Amino acid sequence: MPLLRSPIAGTGSSPAQPSPAGGSASQSLLGAFPVKLPHCPECRCRHRAQAEPQPSRGWSPSGPAADGLPSVLAPRSGELLVLRLRCRREPGRSRLEKPLLVGGWPGTPEMAAAAPGERVGRLAAKRRGLPSWASSSAASRGDQCGDCRRCSSAGSAVEAEKEAEWRGVDGRDVWWVGEQSHRHNQLETLCTPDTPRYPAGAGYRKKYREHVRKKYQAPEDGKSCPGVHVPFSEPYTKLIKASEEDGADEFLQRRWRHRGMVPEQMAATSIDALFSSDSSMAETVVLLGMAGVGKTTMARKILLDWASGRLFPERFDSVFYISCRQLDLVKGQASLADLILKNYPELTPEEAIKELLMNPNKLLFIMDGFDELNSSIELQEDNLSISPCGKNPLSVLLNGLLTKRVFPEACLLITTRPNALGSLENCLQSPRYVGLLGFTAKGREEYFHQFFGDKKLVAQALNYIKRNEALLAMSFVPGVCWIICTVTKQELEGSRGDLSQVPDKVTAVYALYLSHLCASPCNSAERQNLRGLCSLAAEGIWKKRIWFKAEEIQKPGLAPFDSLPPTWSENLFQRDPNSDDIYSFVHLSVQEFLTALFYVFEDEAKDSETAKQETKVLLESKDQGDLSLIVLFMFGLLNRKITKYVQEQFGWKMSSAIQGDLLEWFKGHTQINSVFQNYDQLERFHFLYEIQEKEFVQHALSHWTELKMDWLKFTPLDQAALSFCVKHCLNLETLSLYTCSFLSKGPEAKELPTLPSSLCQQVQKTQKHSEMHLLCQVLKDSKSKIRKLELNGCKLTDGCCADLSTVLSTNQMLAELNLQAARLKDSGLKFLCEGLTRPNCKVEKLRLWGCDRDRCLTHACCSDLSDVFSSSQTLTDLALDYNSFLGDQGVQLLCKGLEHPSCQLQSLGLEQCCLTAASCRDLTPVLCTSKMRKLNLERNKLGDAGVKLLCEGLKYPGCKLQTLLLGTCELTAACCGDLSSVLGVNPTLTELTLDYNVLEDSGVQLLCEGLKQPNCQLRILGLGHCSLTAACCGALSSVLATSQSLTELVVECNTLGDAGVKFLGEGLKHPRCRLQKLNLYNCDLSPACCKDLASVLSSNGMMSELLLGSNKLGELGMKLLCEGLKHPHCRLQKLCLCGSEITPGACKELSSALRMSPMLENLDFWDNPLEDSGVRLLCEGLKDPGCRLQVLSMWNCRLTAASCEDLCSALSTSRNLKELLLEGNELGDAGVRLLCKGLRQPSCRLRKIGLDTDKLMGKTVEELVSLKRFKPDLIIDT
Repeated sequence: MPLLRSPIAGTGSSPAQPSPAGGSASQSLLGAFPVKLPHCPECRCRHRAQAEPQPSRGWSPSGPAADGLPSVLAPRSGELLVLRLRCRREPGRSRLEKPLLVGGWPGTPEMAAAAPGERVGRLAAKRRGLPSWASSSAASRGDQCGDCRRCSSAGSAVEAEKEAEWRGVDGRDVWWVGEQSHRHNQLETLCTPDTPRYPAGAGYRKKYREHVRKKYQAPEDGKSCPGVHVPFSEPYTKLIKASEEDGADEFLQRRWRHRGMVPEQMAATSIDALFSSDSSMAETVVLLGMAGVGKTTMARKILLDWASGRLFPERFDSVFYISCRQLDLVKGQASLADLILKNYPELTPEEAIKELLMNPNKLLFIMDGFDELNSSIELQEDNLSISPCGKNPLSVLLNGLLTKRVFPEACLLITTRPNALGSLENCLQSPRYVGLLGFTAKGREEYFHQFFGDKKLVAQALNYIKRNEALLAMSFVPGVCWIICTVTKQELEGSRGDLSQVPDKVTAVYALYLSHLCASPCNSAERQNLRGLCSLAAEGIWKKRIWFKAEEIQKPGLAPFDSLPPTWSENLFQRDPNSDDIYSFVHLSVQEFLTALFYVFEDEAKDSETAKQETKVLLESKDQGDLSLIVLFMFGLLNRKITKYVQEQFGWKMSSAIQGDLLEWFKGHTQINSVFQNYDQLERFHFLYEIQEKEFVQHALSHWTELKMDWLKFTPLDQAALSFCVKHCLNLETLSLYTCSFLSKGPEAKELPTLPSSLCQQVQKTQKHSEMHLLCQVLKDSKSKIRKLELNGCKLTDGCCADLSTVLSTNQMLAELNLQAARLKDSGLKFLCEGLTRPNCKVEKLRLWGCDRDRCLTHACCSDLSDVFSSSQTLTDLALDYNSFLGDQGVQLLCKGLEHPSCQLQSLGLEQCCLTAASCRDLTPVLCTSKMRKLNLERNKLGDAGVKLLCEGLKYPGCKLQTLLLGTCELTAACCGDLSSVLGVNPTLTELTLDYNVLEDSGVQLLCEGLKQPNCQLRILGLGHCSLTAACCGALSSVLATSQSLTELVVECNTLGDAGVKFLGEGLKHPRCRLQKLNLYNCDLSPACCKDLASVLSSNGMMSELLLGSNKLGELGMKLLCEGLKHPHCRLQKLCLCGSEITPGACKELSSALRMSPMLENLDFWDNPLEDSGVRLLCEGLKDPGCRLQVLSMWNCRLTAASCEDLCSALSTSRNLKELLLEGNELGDAGVRLLCKGLRQPSCRLRKIGLDTDKLMGKTVEELVSLKRFKPDLIIDT
């Protein structure tokens, strides 16, 4: 059976849009209305019957019936009009106030001659959302069609009732008008919207519209598929607005797999809503879609519908179509008139151009296929001026249109693939993006029914594509769907007779498609021609060409195009509708498959070294999105079954090096500055999923121990690929999926009821597999080594939680489950708790931080968690922070389990859970008896009364609490006496945080009494933002001089001043002081304090970390501080000076300190104006052999490329520098390239560098990628 032609693709034209057809003049229906019958020439089988009203002479609209109508809308004699009017009594509802009149206006001779019953049959007015001219069956044989086979077959099927549409006056609302049925050889009509109205003097506009209708009314031969007509309207295809609000913009990132991300119920954008009715708005709309999804068809449909009067009748006077593919054929200079009227030579006189461009605010330019444009878009000067007939370089014309420097009042519609957005966005002003998604699920099914025509075959074919998520995802593209249908039909009608044994991989489908065009196996001539086609396809990919002239196809080894087998020329190529000698492959994916064959299989005529280099470049291309399907095919061809099939069918041998090349690329692949880095990583998982070779996949993933992905929407296909790779990643220990969504194939069966025991068994009976089912099946595998699973921010349905519960109850390796900020309900947590109570569950840490969005977690869940406490022998750490609906009632329920003798919990987080002093009463006995080591109660309104209750438990001899966090708990100095008494008697408490409480100096003085007690073992004390002054520093100094345990003191954001530091210095210099970390951030310090701090550094042998950020230390302060840094007794390892007003003048002393400091390893200059001159001085110190610095942060320090030469030299000589952070500086491409030079030096020991890469040129980014391959362990933080 010969293969069928492709129906719709990105380069085809719109299918015919039949308008309400006119038939023979029926006097019983139309009265005196004269109708000219259409004729059917002998060979014109694609005609559409259409009435052409003949106006009568001597009549013009007058009288009350025409009042208020614009002249352009007032009907003339012999024309038809359906007028939509507003109801005066109910303004919100539309209705027809006047009877629908046929043939003329009231009082005209035609209507006077017609009997009342002959004017109109019956009228129905139903509101419809979109016109459906494409679905109207207007075929009729006509008087002269007796010998026309197509008309004869259509004529027997026109007994159904005729339904026609007519758009309202405002161009937006549609009325559905039912009329009498067709009769054989006779077609009756109500109106002819394909006959638009023209104002006086619009002669050239009328001619232009007529030419457009004539050119685009009939479908082009290049893409038509006999017997299968798919109208380009709902429910077949969908347009969506790409916006951040609904997440629809993510389809830009997903290339050919985006269809599964957009739910079927998402509202579509109608075509007539692309532009507003306000002619003062110069809008730019970008229509996005992958290759073959129908962008060109949509663009031409818009042009045709406008010319036919169905679309934008009042909004645009002229709509011009510019094919970017045709622009590549333009030689030399051209005028704007050449571009827009290339195919209309009779409209090129200057007066025609002037009339067509008369009202710029009513012009629409359609630029189709921007991604196919090879011409550069050069930036022009602001005073650019272009006349419509003036000759200019093509780049100048295109830039003028895109930037609105030419016809700024006009509207633009640009169609493109997403990969070209980078260069396009730089030219456009406030564009609006609309995505063309291709088939809907309903449209795809309808297409299958039209293609096969047999319900049994349809069911088999649909079941086949549903076996593989990749085929299901790709079938939304009409052109690809046709290829899939063609292959399945061949297999069903062939020797197999069914599809159970047909491979269901994407690569396999294309291999079968190609093989059906040849003998089995190929003969030598076919084999040679195929190799030539593969070479042609690869050449086109490299040159970014999809169209070829006939003589270009005649490459060495390829027969002349005219002598190719008919099945090849018909099913591998398509002709450009606008040119007889230009061809493309039938779909871009076919060209990509042939390219993959070219590189995977050996060819004696192909230079192996050149092919290897091209393969490497192809894999490492920064524009991977363009080539992702080629790479997928290359991996798929490595599948043993497919390799064997191709070898047997075509007699080719697989390249001996290709498998090693692909494996090496996968293991060393690095994406720098990818806008969608997570999707690039997911893309690689799809490559492995396509190959389905266990040993290859395990080898490719053998070095992975941790996998992190965030902000992804996992379609069912993504879930299958992710699960497959996680299963074969044998050394994976941590799996982190942050803020990800798991999309389902359809809605869940139903919400689960209130569940008793045996929850998991019940959910399996009442609900379909959850969105996470595949991943959970892998996590349950006994071979899994994953110990940490993070699903922070993910939306988890009850079904997901049920599947996770089975993982918890079976996987004995999993020790930590993080569900922070997950969208989790009480009912879902109930499932998880069921798994946590199982004997095999070994989870030690459970994070449920911030799961209160939309009241997800409430106090009700605490009862289930309490049951876990009493049964789990491993759970020691539970975080419930930021769940504001737990409240005191939830804590009361938790405490029942916490007091159980079997409870093993040691850490409990309850930060910002809307607790009051009442919760402290319930927690007090828990502190006395439990094994609790850490309790976080920050950001709760406990007050002094609540702390008083807690202190009762803290003073109990059996209390084991070590860490108590009470920041932002509305405490005052009144509670400090109770806390002080606890410090004096509790030997276990080692950390107390009281930040952001108004303790004041008096409260701290009370605390210090307890801190000086011999039994006090406190090591960390947090007093940040507690309204302290220098008055309390004397008491703190006394503590520093006596405490043998205090190692960290935080007093940030208090107005201590230089006097306070002076007091603290006395204690810090005491021989018994053990303090190691002092935080003085934002303490109102000046250069004067640096002398005291220098003295501390030179005498305190314990101080290792000093934070002085956000204090006005300046150049003088640095010079004083450096004296201490250079002292031999200084043991400081980390110094934070962020935002301290350090200038280049201080860098000389700092450079000296770097050379002489015996311990300094971490230096933070964040947000200081060091400038290039300061960095030059610092680099002198970095290059010194005595410098021990390992981490240097210079974020936002006003650096340029000039500083990078000095840094390059320092990188190649520094023995210890491991981390360099340079974000927030204007280094530019030149600076980054200099850094890359230093990083490549064998002596460079840097492990991490931070850079801003969003403004770098492509070549610079490629250099970073090359650097990453050269040093795989180097972390490039962007």
